[in-house]
Amino acid sequence: MSAKVIILNGVSSAGKSSLARAIQEQAYSTFLHVEMDAFISFLPNGHEFRPEWFRLDQVETGSGKLPRISNGPRGEALLGVMRSFVIEAAKKGLDLVVDEVCYAAEMEAYRSGLSGCDPHFVKVTAPIDIIEARERARGDRLIGLARGQSTELHEGIAYDSEIDTSGASPRELASKILAQL
Repeated sequence: MSAKVIILNGVSSAGKSSLARAIQEQAYSTFLHVEMDAFISFLPNGHEFRPEWFRLDQVETGSGKLPRISNGPRGEALLGVMRSFVIEAAKKGLDLVVDEVCYAAEMEAYRSGLSGCDPHFVKVTAPIDIIEARERARGDRLIGLARGQSTELHEGIAYDSEIDTSGASPRELASKILAQL
């Protein structure tokens, strides 16, 4: 039996982690939750925004200056390890729900690496005003990061489904995703 892999892709504060935990709670099999943030938390405090890891810039946009994070060479290596872990774990038959912020090239790498498995690619969205309210409420997010990511994150990506986290509870949305598998 091939592994089931659910890739939840969306901007910061879109609701991916809550949705992933709800999927774990409801799934008929054991899904491991692989979080991009967990891999980044491997770094010592204060190292995440060093340019060799993840570069933080302020970019002028039509909405004013917004933060933009780009991968430095070490950050790219770290996220590459995470994505390799996902692919290798799936090839060993482990079911996974992956909580990610990635662009078309990384999604294509997942798609090709997960051949022979049963991947399901989910676009996780919500209206930007709701996402920004979540950003502010959490207290540990870069304000404006989600708005900056929202302009281009989903370009060129073919999804199996799209979930708007503003219209239903994580539990209800998890049921919908699991029914699609």
